Amino acid sequence: KRPPLEGAGKDALPNIKCAGDWVRMGEREHGAKGLCQERAYVSGFEAANSLMKSTCEEKFEAHEVLPVREDEAQFKMGMELNRKVMQYVPRFW
Repeated sequence: KRPPLEGAGKDALPNIKCAGDWVRMGEREHGAKGLCQERAYVSGFEAANSLMKSTCEEKFEAHEVLPVREDEAQFKMGMELNRKVMQYVPRFW
């Protein structure tokens, strides 16, 4: 089971946050699919933002996380072409 971004929770261990492509981000889910560097990077920012909000006594400006944009048409076309070709090509792995 993957740990949540907030770790053990705000009541148990408020200063422990989890980051990486394997964490559950809840409502802060980014949109990057699967296990990837982008998801790990974003969860690091989200964990840092959460930690600073819970420990900073001064006003803290959270780092903005940009949403993932939709795949471009040429990428979608390439994925569909690959899917169709792989129906007829035997897998070597």
